[in-house]
Amino acid sequence: MEAQGFPSNVIFGEDTVTAAKLLLKGYKVAYVAEARVYHSHTYTWKQEFQRYFDIGVLHSREHLLLRQFGHASGEGKRFVFSELRYVGARNVVQIPSALIRTGLKFLGYKLGMVESQIAFEVKRRLSMHPRFWKRDI
Repeated sequence: MEAQGFPSNVIFGEDTVTAAKLLLKGYKVAYVAEARVYHSHTYTWKQEFQRYFDIGVLHSREHLLLRQFGHASGEGKRFVFSELRYVGARNVVQIPSALIRTGLKFLGYKLGMVESQIAFEVKRRLSMHPRFWKRDI
């Protein structure tokens, strides 16, 4: 159930959707430099793809995010070059893996953005959250 316009059934990024809706209602979101958070994932290549498929689904269904806050524009390209410089300076043999991961993220995201055109069972396999996909009866 959705309470006061806040997300109840989003595949991924419910915190992002909630923050966006709060900002649009006039609330503020603060950056606290002193905050300490340990947040790490050790995703496989498949999981990277699935995660970005789900992000694409989120963006395709929650039009508010892109309409009100814009697209990443050239940030993806800047990130790739930044990542390659970082990896190249520390462990050059990891560059092919970084490129593959980036390609999988891009492909997953693009497929997620057109999920309405993908068969139900295929979406379940592409997603990191297969239980999200309930067959419409």
